[in-house]
Amino acid sequence: MTVLFILLLLGRRFRFAAAPMILTGVALSALIETLIQFSLMKGTDEVYDILRWLAGSTYRVTPDQAVLLCVVSSVLILLSLSLHKVLTLMSMGKVTAAARGVAVRPNFVLLLMLAAALCASVTALLGSIVFISIVAPHLASLLGARTVLSQLSVSALLGASLLQFSDWLGQTLIHPNQLAAGTMVAIIGGAYFILILLRNRRSLSR
Repeated sequence: MTVLFILLLLGRRFRFAAAPMILTGVALSALIETLIQFSLMKGTDEVYDILRWLAGSTYRVTPDQAVLLCVVSSVLILLSLSLHKVLTLMSMGKVTAAARGVAVRPNFVLLLMLAAALCASVTALLGSIVFISIVAPHLASLLGARTVLSQLSVSALLGASLLQFSDWLGQTLIHPNQLAAGTMVAIIGGAYFILILLRNRRSLSR
C-alpha cells in the first residue's frame, strides 16, 4: 500500500505518463531490494523465511491461506474483467478514450489499484514470481487472444496452469529435494524467452 501510494503521488505530477511511471517503479524496486538485503545481512532467524519468500515458495502456505487467496484473487479478477471496455478504449490512447466518454484519470487509478492488489495478494503469500506476469500474456497473445477480455481470461488461466506445473515439477524433478515454484518459473520463462530471441535472430538473418 505504501508503494502504491508513492506511485499515485508521483504519477499525478507526470499525469501518469508511461515512461515516468516505469522509472518510478524501477527506483522503488531498487529501494525495496536494498531493504531486503539489509534484512538478510542482520543474520536473524527470519533469514530463511525471507529466502524462501524471495524464491517464490508455496511450502509455507496453509490451506486456509490458499482459500483466502483464491477468494480475493477471484473477486479482483472479476472486477478487472468488468472493466474490459474501459481497458479497450484506454489502450487506444487517452485522447480517444476521453472522446468516447471515459474518465481517464479515475479509471487509470482504479486499474492501477486493482493490479497492485492482485500482485500484493499473491506476493504476500508466495513471494516473487515475476516471470508468470511476463510469460502468460505473451503466450495468450500467441494463442490468438486479441481482445482485452480474452487476453485477461487466457492469461489468468495460463498463469495459474504454469504456476501449478512449475510447483509440481519443482517437487518431483530432484526428489526428495525440492525447488521453489518461483525458481522453476524463472527457469522455464528464461529458457522460453531465450528461444524466442534465438528464433527472431534467425528470422532477421534470413
